[in-house]
Amino acid sequence: MSGIHASHGSHGAGDRGAGDPAGDPAAWQPRPETAADTTAVRRIHLAAFGTAGEADLVDALRRDPSAWLPGLSYLADAPDGTPAAHALLTRCHVDEVPAVALAPCAVLPEYQQRGAGDTVIRALLEAARAAGERTAIVLGHPPYYPRFGFAPAAHRFGILPPQPWPDEAFMALSLDGSTPPRGTVRYARAFGID
Repeated sequence: MSGIHASHGSHGAGDRGAGDPAGDPAAWQPRPETAADTTAVRRIHLAAFGTAGEADLVDALRRDPSAWLPGLSYLADAPDGTPAAHALLTRCHVDEVPAVALAPCAVLPEYQQRGAGDTVIRALLEAARAAGERTAIVLGHPPYYPRFGFAPAAHRFGILPPQPWPDEAFMALSLDGSTPPRGTVRYARAFGID
C-alpha cells in the first residue's frame, strides 16, 4: 500500500504486490527486519512498484526516529530464504494520540498472489498488538485490507484523513479492541502530507 505517497493513488503497486492469501501461508516465514535486510527491503519495493518512490520512502522513514518503530518493519521469507515481501508500520497520530500507519507494503513480482503479502501483514499487525499499539491506519485497496479487520475510518470510527481521500480506501483497525480515538490523522514528515 502506498496510497498516501504523493505519486500514487489509493490503489498503487503495493496493493498488487501485497499478494493474495491463495498461496499456502505456511510456506512463508514472517520476521522482523534486521540491519542486514536494508538492501533486500529496497529491492522488494523497487521491483514491486517499478519506481524508487516507495523504496526511498522506507529509507526516509528508517532515518526518522520520530516515525521509525523498532520491530515494526517485517519481511516474509520464501521457503528458500529469499526475502519476498515487506510491510511497515510507522508512527502517526490521530490528533495527538499515537497510532501506526501501514505503508508501504510490497511483494517481489515473482511471489505475488501466493500469500506472502497476507502473511507479512498479519505478522506485522500481531507484532504491533504485542508492542501495545492500539490503532492502525491504512490507505489502500478497499477489497484487500478488510480481511485484516480494517474498516472505513471516517464512517466507522470518526478518524479523518489529512487530505480528501475516498472513504472506502481510508481505513482503520483497533489493535486492542478499544474504541480508536476520533480526529484527523497526521503522518510522518517523509510521507509529504501537510
